[in-house]
Amino acid sequence: MGKSPDDMMAAILRNLPAKTGRQVDAWVALIRAEGPAEPKACARWLKAAHGLGGATAQVLAAKALGGIHALTPAERLDKLYAGREGLRPIGDRLTELAHGLGPEVTSAVLSTMISFSAGLKFAEAKPVGKGRIDLGLALGHGPLPLTLVKTADASDRITYRIPLASVEDVTDEVTAWLARAHAHAARG
Repeated sequence: MGKSPDDMMAAILRNLPAKTGRQVDAWVALIRAEGPAEPKACARWLKAAHGLGGATAQVLAAKALGGIHALTPAERLDKLYAGREGLRPIGDRLTELAHGLGPEVTSAVLSTMISFSAGLKFAEAKPVGKGRIDLGLALGHGPLPLTLVKTADASDRITYRIPLASVEDVTDEVTAWLARAHAHAARG
């Protein structure tokens, strides 16, 4: 299995001084003195005002202010599925399938989804209300079968989605589409 989200966050913090010329404690002090108090707004501010990348900005905002990235992976999963625990088996199955595609696959539990990457993001499992998970897939913009739903935002990597209401909906066809998205990401 690839690096865990905690490993990636630790690496971001460890490499911060070399990349930015500022120690983690100095960033935390700056954020608390000058930045917005809400983690998402703070991450946007760090990107805009200080030119940080998105992952670095999110990790620093969480370090300084708390937020989803300050939680353990288990706590992030609990928060993601709070009030919709019935969807968790679907997400767990998708995570298992994604990690089974290769040792380079990583997953990150974010505030609204689980993101799957293999160098590039190739899929996401996003709870939608209490009734389903949308499996988003990065498959490019070519015409694909009608079993996939085209996403609205053409600028996003995720171009198609498959609504899943139960573990039984995670069929061999869904598994094949997940593998195809993984292969598409591997080609770049």
